Amino acid sequence: MKEDLLKRSWVNYLFQEDGRWWKELFLFPLLVISWIYGVIVRVRQTLYQRGLFKTRHLPCKVISVGNITLGGTGKTPLVVALARELRQRGWNVGILSRGYKGIKERIGGVVSDGERIYQTPVEAGDEPFMLAQMLSEVPVVVGKRRYEMGVHAYESFGMDVLLLDDGFQHLRLKRDVDIVLIDARSGFGNGHLFPRGPLREPLGGLRRSSIIVLTKADPPTPFAEIEGVLRCHAPTIPLYHSRYKPVFLLEAASRKRFPPHFVQGKKVFAFAGIADPGYFVYLLKELGADVEKEIFFPDHYNYELKDLMVMREHRESVDLFVTTEKDFVKLQRLPLDDILLYILGIEQEILDEAFYQKVLSALSS
Repeated sequence: MKEDLLKRSWVNYLFQEDGRWWKELFLFPLLVISWIYGVIVRVRQTLYQRGLFKTRHLPCKVISVGNITLGGTGKTPLVVALARELRQRGWNVGILSRGYKGIKERIGGVVSDGERIYQTPVEAGDEPFMLAQMLSEVPVVVGKRRYEMGVHAYESFGMDVLLLDDGFQHLRLKRDVDIVLIDARSGFGNGHLFPRGPLREPLGGLRRSSIIVLTKADPPTPFAEIEGVLRCHAPTIPLYHSRYKPVFLLEAASRKRFPPHFVQGKKVFAFAGIADPGYFVYLLKELGADVEKEIFFPDHYNYELKDLMVMREHRESVDLFVTTEKDFVKLQRLPLDDILLYILGIEQEILDEAFYQKVLSALSS
């Protein structure tokens, strides 16, 4: 069972296993690099475990939301859900992100103080900017040096708890709760480490986690095998489930909101530059959309005018264009008036009531 799961294809041809000798020969250099990468990862973890590399403590509670594979597992939607839930329970919350591909990633900076947004998507990175837009009254800070930026965030805003976005491998910063997300659709790919496969570190690293959440765990998805692998590597770690819940459609031009089933029966041009665009299309089809055309761009894609020209060629054959909130962050700077564009808003829905209680219990201890 475990072997079958680990051989399941990931997001592209490179990570598929079909047993062809010529393909294995072609990919052998990547396998060698992944072995070297694995040695580096293990040595680094050992140095932290033995105290030769120091783990530093922030003056507030820290919840890390991360994953063990490359690609999108739903970290940002879970950060949003956690921030809203903790605020409702009286916690003063802040968010710390690396700011991947943002100009401020190296030097750091405040994206939002909870009232005003100070950085553009180009400066902050698309996901931190989106977090700042979605979460009013929650400060958002970015920076590659997350301990230093965490101290700055605490001194500036005095939060009780800091949510560390994509922090599982950031061992330099001590955390009180370590949440690891696993995609129920793609699992662990072919079981190889990067660059031969999608794993950021060996699966044994799951034992460092406090909580594991299996995301995109929609009823049709067979995830019993994935749970079996998780129980093999992290038998005592609490396991919960979540899925994406469509909550609205936003018309880009008017900023008017519609219920998500507004797409039902309509001819849709779907496009996205995210890690798992196939799941985005799946959600649209589940809502009853007739997806006539779909285009997928690389994750964190910077849209240009030429991309809009391609879409304009299909204006007469579809009823509307639909993309994600993350993509809309990059699209807002372009002229969209002549494209009937809608943005699908989603939330991370936790399917196990005990999840938040487990998080709060860990924080309180």
